[in-house]
Amino acid sequence: MNATLKQFLGWMGDKGCQWGGGFADKHVEKLNAKLVMAGEPGDMKGRELFGIQLVCLIMVPIFWGVVIGHFDFVAFLLEGPKQILVYLALMFLGFSFPAMNLNERAAKRQKNIALQLPDTLDLLTISVEAGLDFMSAMRRVVEKHRPGPLKDELERFFKQTELGRPRRESLREMANRVQLQDLTAVVSALIQADRLGVSIGPILRTQSDMLRIRRGQRAEKAAQEAPVKMMAPLMICILPSVFIMILAPVIIQMIMNMHH
Repeated sequence: MNATLKQFLGWMGDKGCQWGGGFADKHVEKLNAKLVMAGEPGDMKGRELFGIQLVCLIMVPIFWGVVIGHFDFVAFLLEGPKQILVYLALMFLGFSFPAMNLNERAAKRQKNIALQLPDTLDLLTISVEAGLDFMSAMRRVVEKHRPGPLKDELERFFKQTELGRPRRESLREMANRVQLQDLTAVVSALIQADRLGVSIGPILRTQSDMLRIRRGQRAEKAAQEAPVKMMAPLMICILPSVFIMILAPVIIQMIMNMHH
């Protein structure tokens, strides 16, 4: 993102915080947490995203107001008292859209990590059981891991430990950044094992098996939900076309018979 644009959005976010008070500050904190979950796209901060929301809050109603006004069949929406509700709805849509996009990115990143985690844990388990210590095994896993959000998180974990941060804190922060139940469970087990001084190998093996079971359960759940999700496009797109193909010739024939 252009530095000037980021500066402008940050200024807008600061103004919004001044106007919104404590409510705006809490909103920015939530945006910061969500940005971390989404991988901090574009090195964006919460105040800058809040600035984008405020810009969209202003520009979306203006843009769609001009568009709607140019089409007679929907121009009635901007007539009379109902135009207030239309503009309020457009303002809400403009303010919500950047956060909706961010939520989608965060969910996609979590899903990617959830899919990669069982295989990564398997490789880590094999390396530990082969005689490597935890950090050496983790380094081997990171080197062999394909690019993706999980590799980015593991590399960040290594950088923190190399800078002298305790391993437990680095693991806990990684779990807090991702906010994924599977990763949180693995991190909690590793921290507990480190605290008690027990062998990590069996714990990693147990967590790996549990993750594979959960991944299978999620796949089964998705398969069961697929027919329900297919109903809407089926009813909206396919069935009307089928009815037209079947009934149109009959209706045309009836009209022709009536004219004769």
